[in-house]
Parts: sequence; structure tokens; C-alpha cells
Amino acid sequence: MPERHAQDVEGEQHRRERRTALRAQASSPEQRPASVASAEQGRGRGATTRRAAQARLEDFQAVDASYNPTWLNIEEKPVSSLEWAHSQTGWAAAATAIYAFDMVRILALVPPTAVEAVAVGMIYFGLYGSRYQDIPRLEPHYQVSFLASCGWTFYAWASLLHALACSPTPMLPLSIAEPLHTAACVIYLLSCLYFYSYHWGRQVRHALEGRFRPWFAAGLASLTAVHSLTVGHIWKMLDDPGWFSTVAHIYPDQWQWIADTRLLELYLTAAALFLVILHLRGVLTGTKNAAIVFLGTVILPTAALFLETFSIDAVAWQHYFMVGPKYF
Repeated sequence: MPERHAQDVEGEQHRRERRTALRAQASSPEQRPASVASAEQGRGRGATTRRAAQARLEDFQAVDASYNPTWLNIEEKPVSSLEWAHSQTGWAAAATAIYAFDMVRILALVPPTAVEAVAVGMIYFGLYGSRYQDIPRLEPHYQVSFLASCGWTFYAWASLLHALACSPTPMLPLSIAEPLHTAACVIYLLSCLYFYSYHWGRQVRHALEGRFRPWFAAGLASLTAVHSLTVGHIWKMLDDPGWFSTVAHIYPDQWQWIADTRLLELYLTAAALFLVILHLRGVLTGTKNAAIVFLGTVILPTAALFLETFSIDAVAWQHYFMVGPKYF
């Protein structure tokens, strides 16, 4: 045990020295690239598993240094440092359990039910309600992200109800589901306008001030592309009220794919906000945080949804090129 404690102290000291060195290199661009790579390669030869894990951590820190040197000033804290005795914990645990259940259910090709729709409505209302009082203390760009996420979440839930109303066993009549969906469409579009006008304007300002970060802009562009798919869906729905019923007539399981997409969107939006909170609290910071966001909230859910479209009578993108009765 004393030897392990000494190794932990030595490792922590080494990580602090590493952050100091990277901060110095980030502030003097002419010294940065080659020395970092050669030093890491030298330490990596013949390393143990412990050393290899430490090298991967340093790789993340090297990316952080080149992207945003201020991230190196954040001292990494353990997950136990968070205040888990909070109402958010219960709501977040319930949302995560539903997400895990949905991933298994989607891969098993089992359709969602009305019980699940009611449950997620209660869970996400509680989750965002428990977070709301903390938002005024955040920086403005995080406040914008939270408020826009509230609008996106409401639309995802309303679209879920609309999809279930189009199922063989509807939970709501379309006379209720369609006006609710139309109101949610307006909220979604306003949320996108609010979010993207702020964040793209911020990118332009950063470029003019000489502190443009291309990786953040690339991530923002990918998020824009994802939301544009929903904007396209909304446009088709508002342009021709009979469009979705036409698609559903040709692809009888389209309601299931839309419902599953919205169920995953509910969790992914909330999870992205939680990972932002972790970064702000010094837990799972910088590039490690971004890697988990990309893998857990983009790649895996997208793969599951595309696999589902190949296994049921539904489509992921072809319906955008279909028309409804308005154009017959």
C-alpha cells in the first residue's frame, strides 16, 4: 500500500508538471509540436498498462493545449466531488435507465409504448425543473444552450406523442396530437434561431478577435446539420399536413422510427448538458469530455437507429424527398 500511494503521488506530480509544460508550450507557438510528440513516444516505449493509460491522458491534454490552453488550468477532480445529494441525481438516473432500456429495445426491434411516452414526459419535466434554478449562475453561452435545450426537448416529446398517435394503437387522437405538434414546431424553430444566432455570432466575433477555435466550429456545424434534419421534417409537416400520413401509408413502421428517434433525442440533449456541467465542475474536462459526447450521444444512437431502419418497414432519409396530397 505505501508503494502504491507513492506511485499515485508521483503520478499526480507528473501530471501537474505535464500541464505546466503544455501551458508554456501553448503560449509560445514556435516550440510546440515536435518536442511534445517525441517526449511522449520516448515514455511510451516499454510502458506498463498504468503508464499507457497515463500517456493517453497526456494525449488528451496535448489536444486541450492546442485547442484551448485555459482548459489546462482546470484541476481534474474525482466524480465523488460532485454534490450527488440533489434532486437532479434521481431524475438523471431515471433518464439514464430509460435510455439504456431504449437502446436494448431498439436493437431488439420492439416498438415503444404509451407508458414510456408518459414516463419520459414526467422524467424530463422533473430533470429540467431541477436544473433551472442553477442556470442564472452560468456564463451567458451556457444559459443560451440550456434554454434552447428546453425548447428542443419539448418538441421531441410532442413529436413522440404525434408519432404514437399515428401508430396502430394510438395513445392520443390526431385532433389533439397535431395541434400540439404544430405548437412544438414553432417552439423548436425559435429555439434553433435563438441558439444558432448566438453561437454562430460568437464564432464570428472570435474570428475577428483572433481567437477562433476551428474544432468548436466544426462541432457546432455538425450539430447544425443534425438539427437541420428536424427542421426539414418540420418544414414538410407544416407545408403539407397530409405528408406524414402519406409516408406512413407507404412505410407502415415509420411512426416507430420517428418515436424512437425522439426518445433518444430527449436523453442526448440532457446528457450533453450534464457533460457541460461536469466540465464546469472540473470532472471529465476538455477533450475527454468532448470524446464521450461524440461517441455516446452521436455515434452509438445513430448506429442503432440506422440498424432499425434496415430491419423494419421505415426509412431514415428517403421521406424527405416524398410529397403529400398537396402536390398530387
